[in-house]
Amino acid sequence: MRKAEVYVETSVWGAAADVEPASYRVAAQRLFDRTDDFSFFISQTVLREVGEAPTAVRDIVETLIARVNPVPLVITDEVLSLAEEYLSRGLFTPAYRNDAVHVALASSYAVDYLASYNFRHIVAVSRRRLIQATNVILGHKSPEIVSPEELAYEPPR
Repeated sequence: MRKAEVYVETSVWGAAADVEPASYRVAAQRLFDRTDDFSFFISQTVLREVGEAPTAVRDIVETLIARVNPVPLVITDEVLSLAEEYLSRGLFTPAYRNDAVHVALASSYAVDYLASYNFRHIVAVSRRRLIQATNVILGHKSPEIVSPEELAYEPPR
């Protein structure tokens, strides 16, 4: 049986290294322990953002990434074009361009889920609806945008 595909944006990787809130750390770590159930994906945007984290966090996250061994998604012209479309339609502001890129990656590569703790710019119900509507209009499959808890505690298939 095919594993469900999960693009994991930076906030989830960072949560696995954070002390607070403990519930985020536990759920993120539990999600990353489910390599038998999920195929994980990452991008250069995530790696760049992780590289900007404090050294202690960066070291933990880099070790975790090496253990999970997520598949890297390439940021193509199509991905950048879709991210720009999100920006031009007001789904994201230019200050949150990386968030648009995360969503565009998950959408362009048609992964099943985008896991995020970014409740303000990605996981918010209103944002998810706008992303889905925009993707339908543009002919892209929308990933199901979820918090890690929604996958970490999902029964295996």
